[in-house]
Amino acid sequence: PVLAGVWIALSGVALASMFYVYLVEPFMQRRRPWTVASVRPLALKTWELVLEPQGHGGMQYEAGQFAWINIGNGPFSLYENPFSISSAPSSGARVEFVIKELGDFTRTVGRIEPGTIAHIDGPHGNLVVSRHAEPGIALIAGGVGIAPMLGILRQLHLDGDKRPTVLLYGNRVKEQIVSPAELDDLAQAHGTKLVHVLSEPPPDWTGYTGLVDAGIIREVFHSADMREWLYILCGPPAMMDVVEETLIEIGVPARQIRSERFHYD
Repeated sequence: PVLAGVWIALSGVALASMFYVYLVEPFMQRRRPWTVASVRPLALKTWELVLEPQGHGGMQYEAGQFAWINIGNGPFSLYENPFSISSAPSSGARVEFVIKELGDFTRTVGRIEPGTIAHIDGPHGNLVVSRHAEPGIALIAGGVGIAPMLGILRQLHLDGDKRPTVLLYGNRVKEQIVSPAELDDLAQAHGTKLVHVLSEPPPDWTGYTGLVDAGIIREVFHSADMREWLYILCGPPAMMDVVEETLIEIGVPARQIRSERFHYD
């Protein structure tokens, strides 16, 4: 009887969760619609999608979080995809996303028309710096993993946060670098050290080459003071494994490493 009671309780929790996710949450989204404000190319096969609220004040979120977005379908549709938010919370009610063409939906992003109805389920995730007081911030991104880093850098600049910051950003080719001019401007305005890594660099490239590996991590974050920093990581699983293992090997406590992995089926 006790075991039966446990299973009944667990089944009730599961049913209640499904009821909330598939009925309550979509109903709430229906009352808070969004529309596509703009879609523009940022880099090779990478787009910026901007959504603006319709009839409400928008969404409360922290820089570095993500949301599930549903574009062109009703709120009860199961066709939604998770993307990191690249805008700064203090920049206004519009919400921006950086999306790379990697799947069935993402390959059509460039064809989305402004004015298309959208719905947002979020925010989610703990890839944030606002709750941490470490003396420095290291942002390590691979490919489209730059999206939450953009939001974090933009918010740090708006907040006037004076902590030393490093952005280590890996890509295959130079054309994949998202918003290079803005990154340079943010680096200069905020004092962020910007480190690019290309696995297939052009002939005139003077930065790091290859993959974001243990050697590069050790060289960039060699200072003993950096062991006290907060490390924010976002990228493909293979890169994340190497970065996390190397950071721990050089003495960074695991509690100071926040990571978000992504992969596509």
